[in-house]
Amino acid sequence: MSDPAVNIVTSVGVQPSAEDGPYAFFSDSEQQLQIKWLCETGVVEKTQPITEAIAPACAYPREITLHHNQTLEPLLRYQTDTVAVISDIHGQYDLMKKLLSAHAVVNADANWSFGQGHLVVIGDVMDRGDKVTEILWWLYQLEQQAEAAGGKVHLLLGNHETMVLYNDLRYINKKYQLVAEKFGVGYSSLFSENSVLGQWLRNKPVLAQINDMLFVHGGLHPDYLALGMSMAEVNEQFRLSLGIPRDKLKEVPVLNFLYGSLGPLWYRGYFRPEQAITEPLLSQLLTTLNVNRIVVGHTSMDGVYSHFAGRVISIDSNIKRGKTGEMMFWQHGKLTRGTISGEKLPMRSLPNTANSAN
Repeated sequence: MSDPAVNIVTSVGVQPSAEDGPYAFFSDSEQQLQIKWLCETGVVEKTQPITEAIAPACAYPREITLHHNQTLEPLLRYQTDTVAVISDIHGQYDLMKKLLSAHAVVNADANWSFGQGHLVVIGDVMDRGDKVTEILWWLYQLEQQAEAAGGKVHLLLGNHETMVLYNDLRYINKKYQLVAEKFGVGYSSLFSENSVLGQWLRNKPVLAQINDMLFVHGGLHPDYLALGMSMAEVNEQFRLSLGIPRDKLKEVPVLNFLYGSLGPLWYRGYFRPEQAITEPLLSQLLTTLNVNRIVVGHTSMDGVYSHFAGRVISIDSNIKRGKTGEMMFWQHGKLTRGTISGEKLPMRSLPNTANSAN
């Protein structure tokens, strides 16, 4: 017998590859969820209590239990023996699963198997690829599983998350254009403040520190220090401004810097001659921040690399192409890079102004 709470809104079919969801929204009372999928049969809607797990209708295949607490942690500084790092996944869900499975971060069922280790995702889960929703819900669930095991999952915001939230949709996959069209809404509204994933993303940081490493999507230009702001204050500035239109952000000097080309989401000067950092300025930056290295994504290369004698590590290994990729591992102070085949190899170094792909 069919569930009377499930409503198939339209019978206009879509290709299975375009199936997507769930998207879950809080009702006015915040005691009910309104949930949508785009399935092969068309748009499917369901209303249910927030305490009830979301059963799959199509697309993302797992049952989802909501977090009880989605508030931003004010001080993101942690100590742990084992850290795995990946970035710039851009909708490549299957490739991400291969990498994490190859290194026993997750098991064969894609559940957390990293114990008390910490997994850091340095932004840019969104845009380009066609399995963004699957990655978001998977990370949402891995957070819960990691917490239960004494570990942590840290999803940091990248420039593409903030772009989607302020409705810059230049890079979304065509699949999501179709999804938004079938739902009759703008794509950004699927991550509004009253949505489960939207609330969750709005409480993600831009900066986090684990052991002696600072993690940030793009990088920190020396001018960052002139802000005179703590890591918690910077994260709060982003939290309060997510979703504000880009032209409005430019009107506020602090936000104009934070969202600009020298800000933590966009800066590429560790690897490129434009706006390049010098070794003395990098040393000053690290000393002031009281860390030994900065770990970044954003600038694509063909693997994980060490720069400036290990003081900068680049993680964006071109996973967005959907072919291969690498991860970084830190264990008891030793750095290695992990391949798609499960090998852990020594770090490789590049010159300070290596040419990189966009």
